Amino acid sequence: MTKNVFERHKNSANNGFYAHHLSELSNNGNRAYATSDILNNDGVLIARKGTTIDRNFYTRLLKHKLLKPLDRNVGLEHQADSQTLIQEFRQLMDKYPDMRQVTDALNFGPEFEKLLKIERLHPVITQKLTVLKLQMHSEFEKSIFTAWLATMIAREIGLSMEETRDTLVAALIHDLGLLHLDPDIVCSNRKLTKEEWNTVRAHVIVSKIIAESIPGISPEVTRAVIEHHEDDYGSGYPFTKSCDELALPGKIIGMTDSIHSIRTKAFRNTNRTLGDIKPFLQLNPTTQGHEVYRATMSIIKKSGLKLERYYPDYCPTKYAKLLGQQVNILGETKESLDIIHQGFSELSENMDGKKEISTITAITHRIRSTIHESGLLTSELANWLNEERHPSDIDDSILGELNEVELLIKELTWQMRNSIRMLHTHLEPNSASNQVISDHVATSITSIQNSFDRLKELEI
Repeated sequence: MTKNVFERHKNSANNGFYAHHLSELSNNGNRAYATSDILNNDGVLIARKGTTIDRNFYTRLLKHKLLKPLDRNVGLEHQADSQTLIQEFRQLMDKYPDMRQVTDALNFGPEFEKLLKIERLHPVITQKLTVLKLQMHSEFEKSIFTAWLATMIAREIGLSMEETRDTLVAALIHDLGLLHLDPDIVCSNRKLTKEEWNTVRAHVIVSKIIAESIPGISPEVTRAVIEHHEDDYGSGYPFTKSCDELALPGKIIGMTDSIHSIRTKAFRNTNRTLGDIKPFLQLNPTTQGHEVYRATMSIIKKSGLKLERYYPDYCPTKYAKLLGQQVNILGETKESLDIIHQGFSELSENMDGKKEISTITAITHRIRSTIHESGLLTSELANWLNEERHPSDIDDSILGELNEVELLIKELTWQMRNSIRMLHTHLEPNSASNQVISDHVATSITSIQNSFDRLKELEI
């Protein structure tokens, strides 16, 4: 099964859409060229050494499978090096002053830059990072951010220098597979279909194939790459591994990936900073393991960053009541998820397909337990949010508490969306071993989607 998954994506790792990105580089002034003859799978010459990888070459290449990965036969006129990465790191701190505050508070800047200097990255890695920088700059920024925070977490945990360097390399290359997938899908801001979402998820498989093919890359690095979207609940992908099957570097990168998404997407166009991720961390203390959680929380506390006050554009009393309505929806969602979870548990006892049901219940268990553990469903909180107040009664202290409730709701809403995506993979043709399982999954998706849509309508 696992072997078939990797075999299915081998051609994408050899080329896929990578030639498209190389041709765009050539078109924009950074010439990509063949460093040796390029042959197809049958040994037939496609391009001679020195050929420019342009749009005409890309069109020809679409008809062929390659004998060797294209990146082994390609050079760039201008290629990134350690100084490029250091410069990007410094620019990122200029862009996000809170990132600089964390770095300075923990005196990590010189250490991180030293790690980048001493790590002699293979030319294939620097080639792909160059392409990533020019073609998917936000993903390149994420690679630098993830490498920065992941190595800081590794230091906070007390990992050895070798383990820290493995974590650094894995963080830099963990999403390189995106370059080999359809850019119209992986770079899209629209809502993806389940088939398109599966294409995006394939990036971990492609990234691992690429990593394994690079000389000098350790097994620990490739393992971190393939595991960075798994979690301790067993609800991640691509293999829904459980906590005792996962290694620390992959968990660290999974944590930093999530934090980057929150900081750059959820907090976009707000004054919120890395200090505001505390509610997210408190909701997810076991998702990537307690060790990673404690180290990350320690870093944020040491940084001195505080929760930023968010002042809504409308009346503060309306803000509180909107949050109260969202909490009510979460309460109804939890009741529905309890029924769904019980249904899958009964199926597990009475029919075949227990492995698949176990995977599905891990998905529903994660969201229902997180809602329960959030503390948002208490009658005290409901009464407090729906209290009649004059706007002048809402001081900075109360506003701060309302902000925390809002951040918790946003994280739970994101988890619901992610649960829907994961459940959809069990509705693919031939994925469910039993129609009864498939029917239960469809019912679950409908229920969670309904709650998600209602929450989005009230989103602040």
